[in-house]
Amino acid sequence: MRRKWYKYVLSAAMAFCGIYTNGMLHSAFAQETVQPKEASGNEVEDLKWQLGVMEESSARQQEQIQAIRERLDAVSAKPRIAEDYHSAVAKEEIKNAVDDYLSTEEARGKMGLGLPVVTGVYNPDDEKYALGFKSKDDKYSLNLGARMQFRYTFKDNDPDYDGEHHESVVDTNNLDVRRARVYFGGNIYSKLVHYYVEFDGDSFSVGVRDFYLYVTPLEELNAKMGYFKVPFNRQRMSSSAKLLLQDRSIASEAFDQDRDYGIDIYGKPFEGHMEYHASVFQGAGEKANENIDNELMYVLSLRYNPFGKYDYYDETDVKYSDKLKATIGASAVFNAKDRDEKLENTDSIAGVFDMGVKYKGISWNNEYFVRTEDPESDGDTINSDGFYTQLGYFVLPKKLEVAARYSQLDPNSDVSNDFQEEYTIGVNYYFRAHRSKIQSDIGHYVNDGGVDGMDDNRIRLQYQIIF
Repeated sequence: MRRKWYKYVLSAAMAFCGIYTNGMLHSAFAQETVQPKEASGNEVEDLKWQLGVMEESSARQQEQIQAIRERLDAVSAKPRIAEDYHSAVAKEEIKNAVDDYLSTEEARGKMGLGLPVVTGVYNPDDEKYALGFKSKDDKYSLNLGARMQFRYTFKDNDPDYDGEHHESVVDTNNLDVRRARVYFGGNIYSKLVHYYVEFDGDSFSVGVRDFYLYVTPLEELNAKMGYFKVPFNRQRMSSSAKLLLQDRSIASEAFDQDRDYGIDIYGKPFEGHMEYHASVFQGAGEKANENIDNELMYVLSLRYNPFGKYDYYDETDVKYSDKLKATIGASAVFNAKDRDEKLENTDSIAGVFDMGVKYKGISWNNEYFVRTEDPESDGDTINSDGFYTQLGYFVLPKKLEVAARYSQLDPNSDVSNDFQEEYTIGVNYYFRAHRSKIQSDIGHYVNDGGVDGMDDNRIRLQYQIIF
């Protein structure tokens, strides 16, 4: 308001001065015209004098007009510049405020977005994954991976054994996709709540392999629930992608409890020097959904790692441990399965004792199994046992490895002709650790069952890629 009043008064005053000055000049010009100066001497000199005075007056008026115009432009421009500046600042502040609000969970929820803000692609720490996505606050993540094992097997069957019906026995050649897995996992809602899902197309039979949630509030106390491996024997818990030889031993295959529906409480107290599992499972096996005798399966496991945490998911020492690593463990399972099949109306208990060592490319693993099956109705008690020992050594650190295994299995101690043995030697070459490797082995298998017993030899070559 003050600026407007000042502008109007100043304009009126300058206009009045201009009009008054112009009037005075015209009066002076008229007087001079009517009464020319006596000193001029003639009319021509008087007219020249009058013209010079008028030109000087006109020049002064033009200067005054130009000054008024410049002042008017300056006074008018300042408010526009200030207005434009404040408007631009206000728009930027509003934009920033809107962006900040839209990034909140409240805004995403109200707008129906619901999804966390993704910061981009990263490489997960877990060796099995190849690609990962995570939210800005690390409360959500998705990791993706896949694995394939291409295998050739030549089986030289024993020509002296022709089976129960005396049919001829022939050698076999097979090309197979031994394992084909696609999986994803990560965390959800929090950094402590994790999930994992795995699908398999092993030997072209497609199915769901694993699906579970696990919560990790403390190193000493964690929980897992869903469908996953029973934490009984160590070789079964080792990933099939990280086995020393292409498959597990005959003893492990006979005694391990495979996968099942269940809940597992576990932890690694004392900075990983100890590890325990206390679990309960349906006990029906991978192929059955019903608990046919309403008996659940219970698992207790205890492990001691004298030199700190031990990576028993990897049977090799491809990481070339600079310090000695060792583990000793024991597990017991009540209402145990037999080759992943529930023993109906039978009280069964299985146990395992294991030991492992890793040091500068050397890996040595051992497990001894026992099981007792006691039918609730009439029937004889069956006692069985078995073990394996295997050794691996990197001739070229992290690249070329040689391996050997011996395994023994006695399915029934009261039967004399069911004894089984395995002798296997192998060579592995690692291009990118377990992500890309070639494994080859030769195995000799002995089975005392049948008429004269049966021996066969197997030659296998396998390439694995993880991506």
